[in-house]
Amino acid sequence: MGEVRTKLRAQNLENGRKIHQQNVERDEQRNAQYLESVLEGLKETWASQGFNAKEINTLEEAWSLTAIKDKETYRADKKASKALYKEAKASRASRQK
Repeated sequence: MGEVRTKLRAQNLENGRKIHQQNVERDEQRNAQYLESVLEGLKETWASQGFNAKEINTLEEAWSLTAIKDKETYRADKKASKALYKEAKASRASRQK
C-alpha cells in the first residue's frame, strides 16, 4: 500500500507542476496581449496629438518603463520615464513653433 501511495503522490505532484506551468504561460501571454493592445491605443493617441515617429518611439519606451514595474529599479525607471516624456514633449513643442 505504501508504494502505490508514493507513486500516486509523485504522479499528482508532477501533474500539478505541469498544470501550474501551463497556467503561468497562459497568464503571461494574456498579459502581454493586453499590454500590446494598450500600447497600440496609446500610439494612435500620440499620433493624433502631433507626435512624429521618433517621438512616439521615445514615448513608447517611457511608457514601457512604467507599465512593467520592477521593485529593484522602480525609482530609476520612474525618473527615466519622466525624462523621456519630457524629451518627447519638448521635441514636439520645438517643431510646432
